[in-house]
Amino acid sequence: MSEDAGAVPAPYVLDVSVLTAVARADAGVTSLILDLDARGQPLVLPALAMVAASLDARSEDADDALRGLEQLGSAEVAPLRDADQAARLAAVIARTGLDPWDAHVAAVADAAICPILTLAAAKWREHSADLDEPLHVIEIADPGEAPGDSGSEPDR
Repeated sequence: MSEDAGAVPAPYVLDVSVLTAVARADAGVTSLILDLDARGQPLVLPALAMVAASLDARSEDADDALRGLEQLGSAEVAPLRDADQAARLAAVIARTGLDPWDAHVAAVADAAICPILTLAAAKWREHSADLDEPLHVIEIADPGEAPGDSGSEPDR
């Protein structure tokens, strides 16, 4: 099967583990994210996941790193826009038991049918069955290796 050379790949939704690694200045994860951006890979930054990363790292440097992600050419922040999205998020929390920031990641990935980029795939596999459609997950096993370089398929 051939792919259209001009086709934009499906965005990766960055989860709390990845955002926290960037906030904590993890060189391998940060380098991977910068490489994905340079390749034009769309990245989605759920706003509540950014809150969790900022809470975890609690430093001006960490907040600057998160602000820097927002400035990447291929990155877009996914806010919690309105009452409908709030109700959908509440439904995801109720169905999965995830905390609000992880539930926001799941809700964004589920609504957009995009894979979650994570350092902790087991958590997502555990909660994926609680949703109408399974979550697609790509685990960063080696931050020096871009997703898809290993030849393995994302977890479903």
